Amino acid sequence: MKKQDKNAKQNATIKLAPGELEILELLWGEKQVNLARAREWFHSRGRLLAMTTIHTRLNRLVEKGVVRRVAENPAIYEATIARADVSGRYFELFEELCGQNIVPLMAHLAKKRDFLPEELAFLEKIVRSRESGSAENRGASLSR
Repeated sequence: MKKQDKNAKQNATIKLAPGELEILELLWGEKQVNLARAREWFHSRGRLLAMTTIHTRLNRLVEKGVVRRVAENPAIYEATIARADVSGRYFELFEELCGQNIVPLMAHLAKKRDFLPEELAFLEKIVRSRESGSAENRGASLSR
């Protein structure tokens, strides 16, 4: 088995706590960080986490194989798992829990957070694309 395939299979079974997902969010955005930068990132978001808490979370992620330490002094960390790999697993879980009906999730997101104009434009583009694809698929199925 290829190393990459083995890592993907291992990552598929890893459970990530909300705090660990926050660390991954930071790493996906900044590629590599040290403890001081991670603490600064959390503080800028109103999350006054202790350096030891951040260090513990990073070390747990290293142990789980989804983050690696690329330098020792100071320790610098980077993600070894892609955002799509993590979000795909959570989407599969959501589908299982909600019977594959995403409408409640979309309604909840729309009510709970403000979208940036570029986020709305992106979502509208996806909906338009799906609508035109659905119309093509309906037409194809009618002509059979």
